[in-house]
Amino acid sequence: MQRPPRSLVLALAIVFALASIVAIAPRAAAAQNRPSWTQGDFWVYARTAGSATSTVRVDVNERTTLTLTSGTYGVWHVTTTTTDANGNATVQHSWIQESNLGLAKANFSTPFGDLQVTFDPPLAQAVFPLSINAQWSLNTTVRLVNIAFSFPLAYSGTVIAEHSTTVVAGSFNVAVIRNPSVGTAHDENSYSEGAGNNVKQESYDGNGNRVAEQELTAYRYQSGLVGLLLIIGGVVVLAAIAIAVLAVMRRRKMARPPGPYPPPPEAPPPGP
Repeated sequence: MQRPPRSLVLALAIVFALASIVAIAPRAAAAQNRPSWTQGDFWVYARTAGSATSTVRVDVNERTTLTLTSGTYGVWHVTTTTTDANGNATVQHSWIQESNLGLAKANFSTPFGDLQVTFDPPLAQAVFPLSINAQWSLNTTVRLVNIAFSFPLAYSGTVIAEHSTTVVAGSFNVAVIRNPSVGTAHDENSYSEGAGNNVKQESYDGNGNRVAEQELTAYRYQSGLVGLLLIIGGVVVLAAIAIAVLAVMRRRKMARPPGPYPPPPEAPPPGP
């Protein structure tokens, strides 16, 4: 049986290498890691609460520092714009620590006016990395800015599932965080490292009924885009190497003049 030419073997090896990179790269690790936000990142959600529908857009603005009693924290200024079905929009400002999605400060609108509230230390939405059955129980102090009022707050969370979920914005590997860990009324947030934020959020009342949910419909997460570009760049480099190798081998083959070639000299017979 005739052996295939080396150039074909080499080409097939490179093709299989490229295919393995493309196949493996999109798969997220079992544990979901913390995000790495960049100014200009955003996430858009479709929210449903009973018969009411709205659109929620979260924008990452400038990075700054915030000093609380427990220390100084690097935080992102985030705006959350909620637009109802009639086109009425409200904007909430918050300052979030990306290392644990910790809420450090927020503005809340109430019938009595706008209030500024700090959470000292920041109210963590996740403790990374997230893996199945991971849990945490933490404490913070809630303080009203410019008002002498504060109270302690204990909270908890548990990763209850890891799976792939599909929303309008695409398919994502997620870790589902239950908050609080115990009790009937709770939230379930599906966080994806690939999206850099939650891709789905569900709220349940004391009877276990789902009363609200929101799903990701569009987003821009630049850290995830950089990873994709690195993968594409690696594939392009390997493809260029494959083309160059095949071109060199072809030139060598073509450089050999046509025609018969004398057989190699036979070895002399062994002596007596």
